[in-house]
Amino acid sequence: MIHRLKARLPDHEIIEVDAPELFVIDRTHDQTGGVEIHSQNPRFPHVYLANENCVAIYFDGFKQNALEIEAGRYASQCECIMFPQACNQTDWILVIETKYVDSIENAFRSVNDYPRGMINQIKETVKYFRDHGIIEQDRRVNAIVSFPTLIQDFDSQFFAGTESIEDILINHKIRIRATKTGRIISEKRVQI
Repeated sequence: MIHRLKARLPDHEIIEVDAPELFVIDRTHDQTGGVEIHSQNPRFPHVYLANENCVAIYFDGFKQNALEIEAGRYASQCECIMFPQACNQTDWILVIETKYVDSIENAFRSVNDYPRGMINQIKETVKYFRDHGIIEQDRRVNAIVSFPTLIQDFDSQFFAGTESIEDILINHKIRIRATKTGRIISEKRVQI
């Protein structure tokens, strides 16, 4: 998969990491950086991935307009994609989308429509990767949608009024969860 990704998206900066703890942050909303992965707690709201077995992964943190369809037209995208460096057909793939909000009310305000927008960004990213032969059409992809700044639990509210978790899995082959944490168990398993 890494060869197909690099061939299709040669300008992307792929990072290799194998630390026991991984912290994914998006600094683009405050205009101080981009999507980053850290092996030490950055003391900034993040998605946390435990990686006790230090599974070596590739991480592609997307810059703005990273998925070009044609000159001047870009696919809607999430923050990043990651997968084991082994690059086997049965290895997991994980995509992450975050929104930094200041309250649970703002996160679920209908005018913002964050849950639906976040789910669409995940689906569009995966579709782009499939349409361009980077990910196989029938391969399942794991996805995290997250509000890293919220202390309150938001997973029970996230899919209300949107396509269900089951429908997303059946229709798009994406196993999606609303969470701030995950666990890399091995090249074959990721728990979200």
